[in-house]
Amino acid sequence: MSKRMNFLRSIIDASSSSSVDGSNDNSANRDSGYRTGQSSLEDQNAPQLPAAGMGRGRAHVFAALLEQPKPTDGSLPLVSAMPNLAIGGRGRFLQKLLNERLPSAEPDLSKTAESGGVSCSSSEVDACTMQETLNKFDRAASLQVSEKEDTFVLRKEKEPKEYVRRTGTSGVQVQIISNFMELKCEDNRGVFLYSVDFEPNVDSKRARQQCVDSHRNIFGKAYTFDGHILLLPNALPQEKTIITTKTSTDHTPVKMTVLFRVKQKMHQNVLIYNKIFRRIMHILQLSEMGRKHYDPTQSRIVPQHKLEIWPGFVTAVDEYDGGLMLNLDVAHRVLMQTTVYTHIKTIAQCRDAQFQDNVVKSLIGSVVLTRYNNKTYRIDDVLFDLNPLCTFRYGDCDITYVEYYKKQYGIEIKDHQQPMLLNRSERKLSHNEKPLEISLCLVPELCYLTGLTDEMRKDYKVMRDIATYTRITPNQRMLAIQKFCENVNKNDAARDLLASWGLELKNTSRPMKGRQLQVEKITSGGGTVGSAGNNVDFTRQVTNNPMLEIVHIRQWMLMYTQRDERSATMFMDCVKRTCKLLGMEIAQPQIEVLPQDATQLYIQALRSHIRPGTQIVVIICPTSRDDRYAAIKRVLCTEVPIPSQIINARTLANDKRNRSIVLKILLQMNCKLGGTLWSVNIPLKETMICGIDSYHEATKRSKSVSAFVGSLDSSFTHWYSRATIQERNEELLNGMCVSLEKTLQTYRRRNCTLPQKIIIFRDGVSDSMMEVSEQYEIPQLEAACKKLAPDYAPKITFIVVQKRVITRLFSMAGRGPDGLANAPPGSVMDHTVTRRNKYDYYLVAQTVQMGTVTPTHYIVLRDDSQFSPDVLQRLSYKMCYMYYNWPGTIRVPACCQYAHKLAYLVGQSVKRMPAESLNDKLFYL
Repeated sequence: MSKRMNFLRSIIDASSSSSVDGSNDNSANRDSGYRTGQSSLEDQNAPQLPAAGMGRGRAHVFAALLEQPKPTDGSLPLVSAMPNLAIGGRGRFLQKLLNERLPSAEPDLSKTAESGGVSCSSSEVDACTMQETLNKFDRAASLQVSEKEDTFVLRKEKEPKEYVRRTGTSGVQVQIISNFMELKCEDNRGVFLYSVDFEPNVDSKRARQQCVDSHRNIFGKAYTFDGHILLLPNALPQEKTIITTKTSTDHTPVKMTVLFRVKQKMHQNVLIYNKIFRRIMHILQLSEMGRKHYDPTQSRIVPQHKLEIWPGFVTAVDEYDGGLMLNLDVAHRVLMQTTVYTHIKTIAQCRDAQFQDNVVKSLIGSVVLTRYNNKTYRIDDVLFDLNPLCTFRYGDCDITYVEYYKKQYGIEIKDHQQPMLLNRSERKLSHNEKPLEISLCLVPELCYLTGLTDEMRKDYKVMRDIATYTRITPNQRMLAIQKFCENVNKNDAARDLLASWGLELKNTSRPMKGRQLQVEKITSGGGTVGSAGNNVDFTRQVTNNPMLEIVHIRQWMLMYTQRDERSATMFMDCVKRTCKLLGMEIAQPQIEVLPQDATQLYIQALRSHIRPGTQIVVIICPTSRDDRYAAIKRVLCTEVPIPSQIINARTLANDKRNRSIVLKILLQMNCKLGGTLWSVNIPLKETMICGIDSYHEATKRSKSVSAFVGSLDSSFTHWYSRATIQERNEELLNGMCVSLEKTLQTYRRRNCTLPQKIIIFRDGVSDSMMEVSEQYEIPQLEAACKKLAPDYAPKITFIVVQKRVITRLFSMAGRGPDGLANAPPGSVMDHTVTRRNKYDYYLVAQTVQMGTVTPTHYIVLRDDSQFSPDVLQRLSYKMCYMYYNWPGTIRVPACCQYAHKLAYLVGQSVKRMPAESLNDKLFYL
C-alpha cells in the first residue's frame, strides 16, 4: 500500500507543478472509461457532475474539483478542503490527499520557489489533468486476485525486482528431487486484461456474468470474469469492443463496452494460474476444504476409532528460479463418522447442569462437514432457541429447514427439537464496499465433525493408527504426485483448459544438485567434544557427560498431594542417583504435601509457603489438567516470579524409564535456572542472534502474544526473552521496539558493549505479509537502536523462517533403482525451486523416522553485513542444534523455537506479561 500511496502523491505533486492545456492528449482520456460508463468528459470547461455510472470513487473528487471557482488571473485555482463525501476506492484516498496537500489560501509563489517547495504555473488544474494522470495509473496497472472472493483488483504495477540468485558452495553434493512439477508456457503468450462497463448499469454480478457468458463466440471458451474485469488468453481484434446484449431475467437491452487495459507478464499471472488449477480440481471432482482438495471416493476407514481419512492434494503455482512450476503435495483430512448431533447427545448423558455451556465450549471454532454437498463450515455459535421447524426466507416464501432439506436433497430430518449451528462468513460484493456478513444455520444431524479432539491427540493408539495412512514414504508421495499429473493430462477438459492458456504440465520432476552441510561437533562440560552423528542425535553424549554450565540447587521446594507420595519418594531417590552423573549438586528440598488435588490449594500454598531465596519449585500433579497448569504458571510467572517444573505423576509410574525421565527433568531444571547444556562452534564476534514468533488463539478469540528472544553471550547459549500481549490476530509485532531495546540493555550490562551485528530469525510471516514486515518491523528495530545511542547503527540481517510449506526434498540415493529417501540432515537447496526475485534457500535440519521430511524455507529480507550464502546457511543449521529441550536438531533455529514456547505459554496459560526478573532465564521450557 505504501508504494501505491507514494505513486498517487507523486501524481498530485506533478499535477500542481506541470503546465496543463485543456486540449491535452485525448488518447489518454479515451482510456479513462474504466468502470465509469463514459469514455471521456464531453466539455472540459463546464463544471459537470459525473454521470451516474461513474461510481463512488475518483468521479466525486473530479466533480468537487470542477465546482471550485476558476481564477480570473489565470493562476492556479484555489482548491478548498474537499467535502466529506461518501466516496470509495481511490477517491477516498485522493480526497484525503488533496485536503492535506493543496493550500486553502493563495500561496506566495516567489517564496515557494525560493524555499524549494512546489512551484505553481499559471495553467489551471482541471478534471482532464486528474483524469490523465489516473489514466497513467491504469496503463501501469497489474492484476491482483482476491483469494477469498472471485474478484480482481487493479493495482499499480510494481517495478519488477531484479533476478536474485545467491548460492553457496560448502558441503558435499547430493542428488535431490522435489515435488515441483514444471509448467511449460508457450512463448509470447500472456493474459490480456479488459474492463467491462455496462450501460445502463447492471447491479447483479450474476446478471453481468450471464451477459458475458452469452457471447462466448467472441471471448472464446477460456476466460475469467469477476463482474468488472475480464481476463482472456488471447487478445480481441480491437482494443475497444462494444457489444449489444440483453439481460437474462427481464431482457433489458444492455450495451457492454469491453476496453483493453494491459497485457500481463508471467510474474503477474501467477494468481490467475492458481485459479486455473482450482478449476482443474473441480473438473477432477475433488472436494474443496480450505485451500486443499480431497477425493472422497478414495477415503480410508479406521473403524476402531470411527474415523475416516480422505486423501487429497494442495497446489501452488509460482515463478521460480527454474521457471514456472506447480508445487504439488499430498494432503490428508481426518473426518469423524459421528455427527454433531451424536456429540451433543453424548454431552447430555453426563447430566451436567452446565450442559449448554459444555456444548458451546466443545463446538465453537470446530469445522464440520456436510456430506450432502461435501462442504465445510466453521461453527461460530450454537442456537438453542432455534430448531429445524423454524422458518427462513427461501425465494419468495418462508420455508422450514425440514421442508428445505426434503425438497432440495431428499433428506428426512428425524429430530425436530435439536438446536441449530450458526456459521458466519463474509462476502464482498465489490472490492470498494464493506464485506457483507452472511449467517447460515446448519442442522447438527447432517454435520460431521472433522479433525481430532484433544483426547484423540493424547491417545497413542489413535495417532499410531492414523499415521499408518497419513505418514507416507517418499516413494509413495512421489507416485501419488505423478499419478495426479497423469490424471490431469489424461482428462480432456483439464488438458484443454491448460492448453487454452498456453500451459502444459509435465509428469515428472526435474533432478537437481543439492548440498549436504557437515555434521556439527557438540561441546559438553569439561571440554568434551563429540560428533552429533549422521542422525544428529546426541542424547548419549548429553546424558553421560557433565553439563556445559551447571547451576547447583541449594534451596528448592517439592510440592505434591498425599496420594502421590510414592511417586515423590521415587523421584527424590532417582534425583540423588543421577545428579552426580550430570555434575550437579542438589540439596534436600522443602517438602509441601497437599491434602487433595484442588487448584485453589496449590495457589494458596505457593503464595504463602515459598521462602526467600528459593531457586525453583517442583510440583508433582496427579493428572494433566490445563486449568490447574495455567493457574500454577500464572502465579509463578507473575505474582511470585520463580522458575517452576510441573511433572505428571503418571510419567514417574514406569520404574524402567524413571532414570531417563529424571535425567531430562534435571536438564530442564538447569536451563530454567540459567545454566547451559551444550554448544556448537559459531565463529561470530560482537553479534546478537534473535528469534521472533507470535501466538494466536483461534477458538477463544483472545489477544495475541508476540515473543522476542535475543542472545547475550558470544557462545549463543544465554538468552533474554520477553513477551508482549497485543490485539487479537495481530501478526505484526508492535512491541518489537521495546523488546529489542531491553535486550540490548541487558547485553550491554553483561558485555560492557553493544553488538555491532544483529541477526534476526523471524518466524510466522506468510508471503502476503512479507513486504509489510520488511517495511514496518525492520524500521522498528532501527528505532530501538537509536534510543540506546543516537550514533548506534548496527548492521541488521533479517531472515524470515517459514516452516509451514508444502515443499518436499527427496534424496535419489534410496534403495532400489527408482527408490527415493528423505533428504539427509544438513541438505540445502538454493536454486531451481527457490523464488526468482528473492534471496532464499531451503534447509533440512532434522531426521524423520516415519513419513516424509519437510524442509524449512529461509528468506533473507535484509542483510547489511553482506554475509555470504554459505555463512547464513551454515548459521541456520548450527542454530538448529541449540534447542535445549531436545538433544538433536529441530526444524527451526533454536531462538525461534524459544520464542514459540514463550508465546505459547503466555497466550495459552499465563495470559499476562511475565515478571522482568525471569527474562534472563529459559523459564518457559
